[in-house]
Amino acid sequence: MDVVSENNFCFALPKIELHAHLNGSLSDKILRILGCREEDVQDYQCASVDQRNLDDTFKKFGIAHKATYCPEAVYIATKNVIEEFSQENVIYLELRTTPRYEVGMSSETYVESVVRGIQDTKNHMMVKLILSLNRQHSIEKCQNHLDLILKMRSKYPDIIQGIDLSGNPIHGSFNELKYLFEKARKAGLSTTIHCGEIENSEEIKEVLAFKPDRLGHACYIHPNYNGCEKNWYQLKELKIPTEICLSSNVITGTCDYENHHVQEWIKDDLPFSLNTDDKGVFKTSLTQEFQYAMKFLNLSSSELWRISMNAIEHSFANSEEKSFLKSKLVDWKNKNLHFFTK
Repeated sequence: MDVVSENNFCFALPKIELHAHLNGSLSDKILRILGCREEDVQDYQCASVDQRNLDDTFKKFGIAHKATYCPEAVYIATKNVIEEFSQENVIYLELRTTPRYEVGMSSETYVESVVRGIQDTKNHMMVKLILSLNRQHSIEKCQNHLDLILKMRSKYPDIIQGIDLSGNPIHGSFNELKYLFEKARKAGLSTTIHCGEIENSEEIKEVLAFKPDRLGHACYIHPNYNGCEKNWYQLKELKIPTEICLSSNVITGTCDYENHHVQEWIKDDLPFSLNTDDKGVFKTSLTQEFQYAMKFLNLSSSELWRISMNAIEHSFANSEEKSFLKSKLVDWKNKNLHFFTK
């Protein structure tokens, strides 16, 4: 295919997004709807490879938090993020966020506002919610958040499907919070863990021993990427699906598009999905991430279609929902065979 056809394919392909932080996914349009100052809109975006700093990226979330200071703003942000994903043919979305407290908005009200935004856009596509524990928070605060997550899960079992460990990886440790994830797992929540965003082979070992349902990023697991050979062999044995976020890793200085660690997953046929991470902060889209995969990883249309299909299986949807999504992807392929002919 020529470049135009490749771009058309990446846009039209029904896509699955498994790693999207709500407060990192606010486009400049959404920020302006929320009444952000123009300097904040510009400062929120970190789309230049010259801004290679993971710590600086986390500071961008402060701008989003300032913009979503009340229940109505959280609701508006959620609705618009979902609508933007839908507009680029994302058929299944897992949004994730940490319960937040603001003056005039409790953590429970925050989660309720996100859920309301999801409920009011249910005709656009299938959306699930992953609630996070932030490793920068105290153990007591994480315990309180887990209690809230389990309460909200019982109230919205069809929407709240998973729990995540997020936050700046230079702070805290998974080991300190592992018992909370064990409790969440026993309560029926699926688990995904941000893992290997920085060089920390000991923590990666602990995360792999926990055997979460998915890993986020996993930048520093393979020995060729300053990882540990034992950890890599353990991942190869466990075959835990990895949420790959190309632009996020490149812009924060982990790697280059041409030398991304996902190449090791491709070589060893390990499961992974393509995701945006923070489409607003990194000024990207899932369509663009698929375009990058086609351009820099030399993946064909058939391989990208298979990534979407596999991502359905990696998702936290139930078996009936997975069957429905797979049928949509198969039907789309059968109607668009011209994208798969040489």
